[in-house]
Amino acid sequence: MEVELYIKKEFMKTIFLLLLISLSVFMSCCSKLFPIDKLSLQKMDYNGNELRTDGYYYCYYEETDITSIYFLFRNGIIRDAGSYSRYNENNREQEMVSYYNRFSPITDWGIFIIDSSKIQIEQWIESPSGVYTSTIKRSGYIEDDTTFHIVESYYSETKKTKQIDEVWHFKQLDNKPDSTNVYIK
Repeated sequence: MEVELYIKKEFMKTIFLLLLISLSVFMSCCSKLFPIDKLSLQKMDYNGNELRTDGYYYCYYEETDITSIYFLFRNGIIRDAGSYSRYNENNREQEMVSYYNRFSPITDWGIFIIDSSKIQIEQWIESPSGVYTSTIKRSGYIEDDTTFHIVESYYSETKKTKQIDEVWHFKQLDNKPDSTNVYIK
């Protein structure tokens, strides 16, 4: 009886050890199995006045009745605050506050650069294949300090450029989140 108990304990130890080894091998391979593309833009503080940063920018997509939201921060970071159905500012702002108080994945974050009247935005996205985290680089021009126009997007996974037509408008927001995240330093 004691021998059986001893054998069972040793068997359990062996199984536990094999599980630990398997987990460690899996974790070391994770970055190869699920890679994350690096952003090609370099983070730079934004000290200009071409665009306001005391609120958020929104783009309404009429064909889908969806509004997307971006926050631009003075440290050159951009936060994607999600997309919302029904164009209703009051509900949207309440939903945003709830959204940005939750955990924010890498796909919420990116970098923007403004050079004169040109804007570039690069952020992480889930790749179209769903296999890894790729990037999308978007570029366009600034119309005034409350409006920018995105005309082109480039996907790192497919290496394809697409012409688009997005107009982003500014809305002041007093309780804007901060840009603290673990992905961009």
